[in-house]
Order: sequence, then structure tokens, then C-alpha cells
Amino acid sequence: MSTQHSSSADRFKYILLSPIAAKLLSAVAVGSLYLWFILKFFLTGEPTTLSLIVGLVGLIGIICSIVVFLCTYGFVANAPKKDLDERELQDRNAAYMSAYFYAVTILLTGYIGTDLIGKVYSGFQVTPEVVRNFLNVAFFTCLIMPATILAWRDKDEE
Repeated sequence: MSTQHSSSADRFKYILLSPIAAKLLSAVAVGSLYLWFILKFFLTGEPTTLSLIVGLVGLIGIICSIVVFLCTYGFVANAPKKDLDERELQDRNAAYMSAYFYAVTILLTGYIGTDLIGKVYSGFQVTPEVVRNFLNVAFFTCLIMPATILAWRDKDEE
């Protein structure tokens, strides 16, 4: 899939990333978001150095997610059918199917996981803040997952 050498003028409105840069950025985005979610459990109510680090990790994850969403792989993932050739359509459809499986898996894991953890650790309580944090991670990772999958399936031509 050659998203970088496209003739469509609309693609130039997106951020041009090499396959390796898109892969690295998507890994940082997804990794940072999950790390942010996990580190939030270790925060106390008082502002500490850890709370600053957790905030920066979350910010890095969100900024990287936005860049991945706005890159040329994001264009292919979200472009109208008329702007893509047949191979790009096949790649996009396969990426969306994989992203759908990811979304179902993360939501089921969250649903079943909170129930299991609640049974194992009787003191564990799912607060609205934990649910909100989980949904933030799910939202941003699901948002970029089609572009991420397209980037990771693209061949490095460098």
C-alpha cells in the first residue's frame, strides 16, 4: 500500500509519515495511553511528581494519537471510496475488520476484567473515574487503530 505516492490532492492535507515513523508513532500512542491508564491507579489525591509524569504520559499518548489520525494512513482509513484504488479499499476493509475485533476485545476485557477483579479483590471498586479513564483509552486507541493497522501492514520501502 503506497499511501505516500498517491496522486490525490486531498492526501496532501494530511501529515506525510514514512512507514517506520507511522509505526513508531502509533506504538508510542497506544503504549502511552495504556501506561497512563495503569499509572492512574497508583496516584493518590495529592499532587506529586508521579502525577506530573502520568499527566505527561497521557498527553503524549493523545498528541501521538492525533498525529496518527491525521497522517496519510489516517486518510486511507477514512477516505471516501472514490478516492481509493481497489487495493487500498481491500487494505482498508481488512484494517477495519481487525480494528473492529480490537474494539470488541478491549470492551469485553474491560467488562469482564472489572467483574473478575471485583470478585478476587473484595476492596476493589469500579469508580466513575476508572470507567472514564478506560473509555478514554478505548476511544483514542479505537480511533487510530485502522490507521495503525494500515501502517503496520505497509512494507518499508526505505
